[in-house]
Amino acid sequence: GSAMLRRLNTWIGKHPHVGDVRGRGLMIGVELVKDKQTRKPAAVMRDAIVDLAFQRGLLLLGCGESTIRLCPPLVVRAGEAEIALDILEECIRLTAIG
Repeated sequence: GSAMLRRLNTWIGKHPHVGDVRGRGLMIGVELVKDKQTRKPAAVMRDAIVDLAFQRGLLLLGCGESTIRLCPPLVVRAGEAEIALDILEECIRLTAIG
């Protein structure tokens, strides 16, 4: 969980639409915003990312207005978590471009 949070927290400075990352243990939320200054929720983008991730084999849940909820099984290998985060990051990048 903490390794996932550490990696996800780097996305706030790396991806223009990741406004916040928060969570405890393996229950983690990635908030998407249209603009970091206004903090306006990016609901359409969130839904597109969830759909794109599903097409790539990663099941995510929406939460609130524009947050992606990660809730992996309690027993997850580090490699599996890395693959999931790789897929999620690719989907964030692709959705921000398109």
